[in-house]
Amino acid sequence: MTLHELLERAREGTGLVISERDVERTLAALCTSGDLWHVIDYSDVPVMALCRLLEAMRAEGIITWDTARIQFSPQGRTLCEQLSIRPVRQLACPTCRGRGLDLRALGRAGEAFAELAASRPSALQEFDQGYVTEESTMYRVALMWARGDLEGKDVLVLGDDDLVSVAAALTGAPRRVTALDVDPRILGFIEDAARQHDLPIETVEHDLRRPLPPELVGHYDAFACDPTESLHGFLSFVQRGLVGLRGPGGAGYLGLTRREASLAKWREIQKALIAQGSVITDIIHGFHDYPNWPYIRTMTAWEHLPVKQEPDPASCWYRSDLIRIELLEASAREQSLLEGDIFNDAEAATT
Repeated sequence: MTLHELLERAREGTGLVISERDVERTLAALCTSGDLWHVIDYSDVPVMALCRLLEAMRAEGIITWDTARIQFSPQGRTLCEQLSIRPVRQLACPTCRGRGLDLRALGRAGEAFAELAASRPSALQEFDQGYVTEESTMYRVALMWARGDLEGKDVLVLGDDDLVSVAAALTGAPRRVTALDVDPRILGFIEDAARQHDLPIETVEHDLRRPLPPELVGHYDAFACDPTESLHGFLSFVQRGLVGLRGPGGAGYLGLTRREASLAKWREIQKALIAQGSVITDIIHGFHDYPNWPYIRTMTAWEHLPVKQEPDPASCWYRSDLIRIELLEASAREQSLLEGDIFNDAEAATT
């Protein structure tokens, strides 16, 4: 059995993008852990593609699984030895987890934010919500500050179940923060926090499938957004952020996973960002950790998972990378209404 043969078996009857390197990553993850959720995390292979690979490996007698764990057969262990597949190396700094930032510089803001966020509204599948940990949000704000995109700046947050607006304003650094969201629960929570702490936050109830309101166009120095990860939805939401920027020098902070976005999709996103006049200045792997959301048994991928066991509540299997972009030239201001299903494509796993 070769990597190519496994790949062809996994690709049969599907339009998913899967590479031989994905097969290697999956085998290495399985060498590291038999826990499905750890395999998803360690492999960095889109969940739907990973499910196909695991099915192909079992069909070829390389792995087996029960209700709790996945394990190699003797044939599978021999294959890994022949291919020199080894466990995944976990070499990130144990303090910042590879982010390269020190949250102590934010002072009391992190503690105040954690206290506020503890009572935030729960994530809703209807809006494709899934918020990151409080620590992840503070690290994002710290990076914005370190890159000069927070102090004295006007910041636009597009969709804010992560409460970036609150975390940013608690630092006292930004001049103004505007939070857009379609969920009135989120907006009400942000408004209460702003009143309680006298924060310079304004909220706007807005569905990002509609164009950015005219009064917000071209008035911001930076934006933050965790877009839905279908290609069309991602690029359209980012374009809303670019429209909100004043012009060259404006920056955007985006989350993008490997859980629901193949490298082929990443390439299309990078090409589109460049075409829109921006350049990628930073990509930090595994920057955002997501707690397990309450609708995990009804997400798209659940029926395809080989092991039907919910993840350990204390662990984070879903992570996204942080991407910072900066405008080099004025971006087009045209906006269109987004119609149809903007959340799902062949790689969608959590919608």
